[in-house]
Amino acid sequence: QAPGCQILCPNMATKPVSPYRQLQLRCKAAGLPANKSAVVLAQLLAEHEETTEEDAPITRQPTATNGRASKLTPNVSGASADEDEGCLMGLWPNELGGISNKGLFNAIPSWVNPKLPPGHTSQIEQLGLDKTLETIAYLKHIVWSPNLVWLTMAVSMHIFAPYDLEAAKKGFSADWILARFCLNYVVAFGYYSFFFLGLYVFNMSGRKYLEGSYPTVGNMAHNLYYWSLGVLQWTWWEAVMCRLWALELVKFSTWENILDDKCLLLLNIFWVVMIPVWRDIHFYIAHRFLHVRSIYTYVHKLHHRNADPEPFSGMTMHPIEHLYYFSNCFTPSLYMSGLSPLIFTWNLIHLSIAPGAGHSGWEDHFQSDQYHYIHHAKFEANYGSPMSGCVDQMLGTFRETLGESKVYRGEWTEKNDDNAAALAAIRKKAGSKVKVWAPNSYLGFPASWDHAVYTAFWVALFPIVWVASTRPSDIPTILPVFELFEKRIPQIVAITVAYVPVALGMVLSVLAGDKMSWRWPFQKESLAGVFGLFVVLAWASCILPVYHATLWTVEAAM
Repeated sequence: QAPGCQILCPNMATKPVSPYRQLQLRCKAAGLPANKSAVVLAQLLAEHEETTEEDAPITRQPTATNGRASKLTPNVSGASADEDEGCLMGLWPNELGGISNKGLFNAIPSWVNPKLPPGHTSQIEQLGLDKTLETIAYLKHIVWSPNLVWLTMAVSMHIFAPYDLEAAKKGFSADWILARFCLNYVVAFGYYSFFFLGLYVFNMSGRKYLEGSYPTVGNMAHNLYYWSLGVLQWTWWEAVMCRLWALELVKFSTWENILDDKCLLLLNIFWVVMIPVWRDIHFYIAHRFLHVRSIYTYVHKLHHRNADPEPFSGMTMHPIEHLYYFSNCFTPSLYMSGLSPLIFTWNLIHLSIAPGAGHSGWEDHFQSDQYHYIHHAKFEANYGSPMSGCVDQMLGTFRETLGESKVYRGEWTEKNDDNAAALAAIRKKAGSKVKVWAPNSYLGFPASWDHAVYTAFWVALFPIVWVASTRPSDIPTILPVFELFEKRIPQIVAITVAYVPVALGMVLSVLAGDKMSWRWPFQKESLAGVFGLFVVLAWASCILPVYHATLWTVEAAM
């Protein structure tokens, strides 16, 4: 039995009082302000009790603030923290699906030292190639990981909302594509909102990496705009794969075929297990590629406006970054026959849902991610995740803590970090009545002529791709110059979508007079060595799949 639970589970008879609500009630009873975060309330209570010497039952809920451990939180209800979580979480196997048996919120990872400030526990002992291989070999990355939750979501969508291949066979239509977009939007918005509301509205956790820093309405308008463009592009690439499947340009297998063929069954099981691993490999390659200065300046810099991210920051990306980020979904489904559409759905759900809680800005909840938070705070570090942390360790770009690093050997300093000034402003005003979060995260016009050119380019890509995929014969009418290259329209469109974003960024960075190396912070790496290797990997895993998917789609419409 879970603590506090009898056969009839009596504590379910009345509504449990959350730990945060207990703090509020206790503060009100003591005449203290009750509209602060959990960490601040805990500190106020601790200081108050030191002077009044009040004696109350306490919960087992340590928190930390300003670099030191706070006193344990008074519990006005007399119930234990475990009882407040209810019987269901008490019966949950700890860390199954990455979920603590203490709940989705207010539960720190087992390796975190609660006596240290959030983000200051070293992760060195949690990383390494041996640990990564062990995790994969024993399927820990599936069973004892958030991947189990996302896989369940993917299977549910595959069963209850399968792709409409009959509609796709007739061609691209706003009707079925819009229906899929609405489904994707509802699923993703519900998931992201769950964590945003739990953390930023109801304060269900107590260890924020940067205490007192909260996004404004303008910040959220910015993030939701680009986040929504991400859902739109996710839906578009689903439509592309459905079209290619429906026209039998890409082969797939039904579950009847898979269950009748042991080889196909093993192949699909293999990819169900390996999609998270492939996602991690691809993310490292794509992420590192996007940090090359000539691409970062016009593309990835937008994502880094969120130096102190919130959940929707996870998919707040430039549309060109969405392009290369979602290129992950084409491997293996675009190139390998015999796979169920579930593999494609699983890949896309992972791509679209995983960034949410991992960009929360808090340390004590489901899927909190110190590793990636450090990347946002320090910019040129931790390009992967704990699973691929061994690569960061080998290349000297690993940071183990928000504090002073003993192992980092990269190029980052506050002087060359575009976000350093913004983050300094956030830290200066954090905790005051002025809620500063991300001064750069507001919608507006391009700041310079080169950014205006790049913006005009990516905006134009949307109608170009739609017309080329639905009525390519109209292109010479719209642009007479294409009459000379009518047979080459698929190749021209595919090159424009896949290759030109990179080439244009390099050209504009030179014309704009950027004084830093076009490949900073990797300018010290050999072109024929590490840098060249990752450029080839980025081409093969990010650019080439986008080229092929676009090419085959336009060819099918010719």
